[in-house]
Amino acid sequence: MTKKFDKEELLNNIFKSFAEYNISNNKEYLIELIESLSSIDEICKSYAEITHVIYGLDSTTFNEIEDFFGLSKANNDFAGLRQEKELDKLEKDRKDNLNRFERHVRLSCFQREYINELTQKAENSAKKAKMSSEEALQHADIAKKLMLAIASSVKETGKFAEEAKKIAEKARKVSQQANQDAANVKKLTNHVQKKMTGIYSEFVGILAIFTALSFAMMGSVQMLGNLFNNISNPSSGSLGYALVIAGIYLIIIYLLIMTMVLSIKKIFGDITYDYKVNKLFVFIIFMISMLLIISGIVLILFVKVKI
Repeated sequence: MTKKFDKEELLNNIFKSFAEYNISNNKEYLIELIESLSSIDEICKSYAEITHVIYGLDSTTFNEIEDFFGLSKANNDFAGLRQEKELDKLEKDRKDNLNRFERHVRLSCFQREYINELTQKAENSAKKAKMSSEEALQHADIAKKLMLAIASSVKETGKFAEEAKKIAEKARKVSQQANQDAANVKKLTNHVQKKMTGIYSEFVGILAIFTALSFAMMGSVQMLGNLFNNISNPSSGSLGYALVIAGIYLIIIYLLIMTMVLSIKKIFGDITYDYKVNKLFVFIIFMISMLLIISGIVLILFVKVKI
């Protein structure tokens, strides 16, 4: 519990510095702050704490943070500072830490904007329902007073009874509308709660898919690079082997991309359209891969030429 509190306190101080210090007058201080931040791997990867701190910022500080990260204006001060010489020469892992930090801050800001919008809609619907209920009570009070007047004037009974009936009917309709508005408010509130519960899990799922795909592609590219670099004395056999591996690699990469797309479709289950495979494109990929594989096999089995 203490460790989590310290993280959030440090993140809160960092965001306040970003919001309070002007880039024109405090550029060197901000560069030093970002450079120090890049070395704290645990803070840059504290996704839950970043989200919690962003959600807890007051409106003024939150707007300043959006400006600093380029979400509400054209200039991205954070990205601009990272191009300075002191930050541009950082090691790759420290740059990766800053990339993670910036990416999750921007995502958390978008999430807070979206949740605020849904909350505002719910509040407006609740106010409308309250006004409808108050109007229904007013009409009901009028009907009650009218019925008392009917009791004191027998001659006006028919006229007042008809008027009371109309007002009571109007009050009933208003009451039904109020109940409908209240049901809509409840439905919208449940929708907001479901969205708040699902946003973070959807983000984690998408991040996991792209991370897995990135590792797979980097490993495959490294494998192909090693394969082609090892052909120092090219021969028909080595070239054929390289072509066979390239054909298989092309098919595997396409399958990985297809898996990623279908996985995202699975996560966002409310998407109304289905992903359709382009048969012509699949055929072209398959033919290119088969051509590479067959060419490689021919070079391996039938062509015995040393280049």
